[in-house]
Amino acid sequence: MKINKLYYSAALFYLIALISYISYQYMQQRSELIEQIDTRLIECATLTDQFLSPSLHTPSMNANTLSPKQDVQNRLRLSKFSESMHAKYVYSFILQNGKIYFTSSSATPQELKTDQNISYYFDEYTDASPILYNAFKTRKMCFDESTDQWGHFRSVFIPHVSPTGRFYITGADIEISYIQQQLHDLLMYSFGEALFYILILLPFFIAYRIQQRAIHDELTQLVNERTFDLRERSEAVTLLLDNANQGFLSFGISLAVENEYSKKCLTIFDRSIEGERIGNLLYPNDRDKQEFFEQTLIAVFKEEDPIKVEAILSLLQHEFVLNHKAIHALYTLIGPTRFMVILTDITDKKNLEKNIENEHNTMKMVVSAISNSDEFFELLEEYQNFLEHRNTIVNNGKTPIYNLSELYRIIHTYKGLFSQKDFITTPKGLHKVESKLTSLLESNTISNETLQLLIDKIDFEGWLAKDTEIVSQILGKEFLEKKSGISMDNSIFENLYERIKQLIDAKPDECHELLDLLDLIQKLKYKPIREYFGSYPKYSEQIAHRLNKSLRPMEIISTTDYVVGDEFKPFAKSLIHIIRNSVDHGIESPDERVLIGKEEEGEITISIREAGDFIEIEVADDGQGIDIEKLKERAIEMGLKTASDIEQMSEDELYNLVFENYLSTKDEVNDLSGRGVGLASVRAEAEKLGGACRILSKAGEGSRFVFTLPKKTFRKGSNGTGTIT
Repeated sequence: MKINKLYYSAALFYLIALISYISYQYMQQRSELIEQIDTRLIECATLTDQFLSPSLHTPSMNANTLSPKQDVQNRLRLSKFSESMHAKYVYSFILQNGKIYFTSSSATPQELKTDQNISYYFDEYTDASPILYNAFKTRKMCFDESTDQWGHFRSVFIPHVSPTGRFYITGADIEISYIQQQLHDLLMYSFGEALFYILILLPFFIAYRIQQRAIHDELTQLVNERTFDLRERSEAVTLLLDNANQGFLSFGISLAVENEYSKKCLTIFDRSIEGERIGNLLYPNDRDKQEFFEQTLIAVFKEEDPIKVEAILSLLQHEFVLNHKAIHALYTLIGPTRFMVILTDITDKKNLEKNIENEHNTMKMVVSAISNSDEFFELLEEYQNFLEHRNTIVNNGKTPIYNLSELYRIIHTYKGLFSQKDFITTPKGLHKVESKLTSLLESNTISNETLQLLIDKIDFEGWLAKDTEIVSQILGKEFLEKKSGISMDNSIFENLYERIKQLIDAKPDECHELLDLLDLIQKLKYKPIREYFGSYPKYSEQIAHRLNKSLRPMEIISTTDYVVGDEFKPFAKSLIHIIRNSVDHGIESPDERVLIGKEEEGEITISIREAGDFIEIEVADDGQGIDIEKLKERAIEMGLKTASDIEQMSEDELYNLVFENYLSTKDEVNDLSGRGVGLASVRAEAEKLGGACRILSKAGEGSRFVFTLPKKTFRKGSNGTGTIT
């Protein structure tokens, strides 16, 4: 009877073990599948935000903020992205007046084809779940599962705050109906596997009761042996870490470094670190960063979701400068309440990368100087002339704002010209000057005296000297000293030109040979208009490469034989701002162009033609056009115009707002564009020549800047027609 009870107990135990094993396998597999799906959902919803314009979500947005065409473009981008990620939908929401509205949404290929079941911009989402409302309330990432007529879905909602302070949510849906079949297959497999192991173990289970004591003794001996092995392994690991040339340290929830750490830590921190707080070690001089770092670590200790743990750890800084050494930090959880930090000295790697970058920039500048030596020396000469006369920029008879604007335009233009020639130090210095001028403008404390003091303190010569010294070291001083060229004062040229012309007019037969001399003298002073733009094709190509955009070779097309002298140079050089804006603002990325049905490569052209008593110079691109709504918004924000003024302005007047000082439709300032002074410089130079400008732009098709200059600025010449690429 006793034996039977043992058998019955064993059978019951096996049954419980079988059920437990199958349940565990089932839950473990389902958890892994859901975890994989959640990881992909987070990736989809996070990347969705990168496809949306920063200006899409604003505090004042409404149903009319986004045009249907822009909504279609957003939908096509998101649909292509959703399909590539094998997600059903990706989208974004806002909460307004207690209701949830779509601000963007993807659609399936079938929905795009039939134009059915599509969620448009500012459509109300009437099927919103309590979890979605809770995401708006708590502003935390939430997951949801739902089943409807279209299938069984799992969703994620990730909160964001736009640059303008508007709260919104991006989300993604993935269909998980297929999980049930996978789990069913797993259930059957686990049942068979468990049964197989039970049959194998059954004899051993019976023998267990007979040989219990012997097995217990053997296990006791084995534990003792393992304990000894672990002690030896611990000593071996410590020795290994000390010789790994990396810093290993650990800490618990107190954030104090434990007493066991590798010897490399002594080299990195230059002292013993036992008991010191990890935040103080990594941020010894920044209390705010210490607090953020330690609060993030505490959040990790409190978080149980491994996906969220990884997301929080990604916020931590991974590269530091400690005791003049570049250090890379890798953070690893080694228990529920313990962290290990692995520190690697990457100083040599960083120095190598910096040296390679410096050498690359140096070679670019030297090659540019050799290949365009005439323009190189011409730029140096003009810049030197600016430096010699910089004290005349501040005119005490003008307002400080006027003088600052003049200086701003000059600095902005020279920054672009030096960048075009791949100078290293000078453009960076001029960019800092621009930032300082912006600060003065925003502080509203500018005066002519302050502006003059600033000009006097700036080391313009020092920046240029560093760049020219590099050229001199590589090409030799002779390159800079033996520059060639013929310079002729305007009055001398005009006098000589008129005297020869009078001789020809008076005695055309006898002085016929002077015609060649007259033509030669004219060429010394004048050259075809298109030659002033010869460096722009290469420059546009360089900017496009830097911005990861595709651009066909720029064409400079001229149908006139007029020539022009040095007075045309400032205007010609100012067009660099339009070229730069066309590539940076106008031309879309290759992916965006393909999505909206354009060729992958963008196009920019310069055309020169006659128009009655004028010469027209047109810069055109086939990009996205000028955002006139953004232009209106910025003009009102800056106080240039009121809403009433905007309503009464014609389209031409609205487009001309781009020529206003400091007005830019770009949200961020970089060393290429965004300050809003470049186009103002172009208009100023055109007006100096007695010219004017008009802008023709169409959303999605491109922009054309047409400059009309009087022919009196030019002379009849020869060989002015043709095309440059």
